[in-house]
Formats: sequence, C-alpha cells, structure tokens
Amino acid sequence: MKKILSFLVLVLLSLNAVGQGTTQPQQILNRAVEKITNSKGVVTEFKIYNSGYSGSGRIKSSGNKFNVTLPDVEVWYNGKDLYTYNKNTNETTVVVPSPEELSESNPLTYVTNASKTYNVTFSTVKKNGMDVLELTPKKKGEIKRITLTLRKSDSIPEKIVVEPSSGNPITAEITSFKAVGNLSSSDFEYPESKFSKVEVIDLR
Repeated sequence: MKKILSFLVLVLLSLNAVGQGTTQPQQILNRAVEKITNSKGVVTEFKIYNSGYSGSGRIKSSGNKFNVTLPDVEVWYNGKDLYTYNKNTNETTVVVPSPEELSESNPLTYVTNASKTYNVTFSTVKKNGMDVLELTPKKKGEIKRITLTLRKSDSIPEKIVVEPSSGNPITAEITSFKAVGNLSSSDFEYPESKFSKVEVIDLR
C-alpha cells in the first residue's frame, strides 16, 4: 500500500494546462506548479488501479500542507511533521519528512519538483480535446515514464499512467477537482483524540 501511495504522488502532477499550439510542455508544467502553490485550498478525488488493486482516494491541500485519504492509509502533513496512519496495523508513524518521504505521501509534491527531476515532452499519442505530456526522469530510478492526459476545456487532468522501472503500470483517474478556498488548519493536523487507542511510533 505504501508503494501505491508513493505513486499517488504523481496523480495530480499537472492541474492546469493550455492548448498545445505554440505552448511548450515545460510551460504547461510551470503553470501547473503555479496553480498548486497559489491555491488556498483544493479537494481532489481519484481512483487508482494497479495489478488487480483498485481503490478511491481524496486529497485536501493548501500550500505545502495536505491530507491524503485512502481505504487503508491516511496521511497528514502540517508543514513540519508527517503522520501516517495504517489501518491494517493500527499504527501511526510520525517523522520529520525528507523531500522523498513527502513525495511518497502526496500526489501534489512531485509537480513542484518536476522541473528538477523530469524531462517534459509532448506525447506522440494524440487524443482529441486533450493535452498529453510525457515525463521521463533525468536519472534512472523507480519511475520509467509518466503519461499525463489533461482536458483542454478546463485544464483538469483526466488520466495519469505511471510506468515503474519494474512492475505493472499504475493508472490514476481524476474524478473530481475543486478549488474550495481556505481550508481549516485542523484538516492537516493529526486528530489525536480520534485515534487515542492507536499506537504512535515517533521517529522524529
């Protein structure tokens, strides 16, 4: 599940795009970064498929803070500490996260670092009414390629396919994306009272 969650970090790699025309793919990605970092509050719902696994999830985000909810895992990042609750083990792990750990937890994080990590090109695959981008890593790692399909009409991603260096592709479909204005700071804080009987493993 953690590996699937880490690939979810790629689910919203692009949240804004313009027509392909004379616009370069890097410009599209830059505008995605701007939309994410300037947003006061976004709620995104998605479905993910991988090797027989399927599940639905939700992301609340504001600036660099986020809350990610999946069937068996929930994550909170308040800008300093990262809390990961695992329903199957009834444990919560707390860390001061590295950039890599943030990327493993939140689908929005890769986009802000994408220019440093990926080469961005237009895909040779064409789809009517869509912008299709391909991201290939500048250095070999766990990800071989990411394909982003974005609707031109409203600049919202429709589908993202992540091809790992080994293993089966992971497909994420965005079912809802809403800018909701300011979110409460409590949305990004671990609810200790709700999980009072959960074992907390503090690795800070």
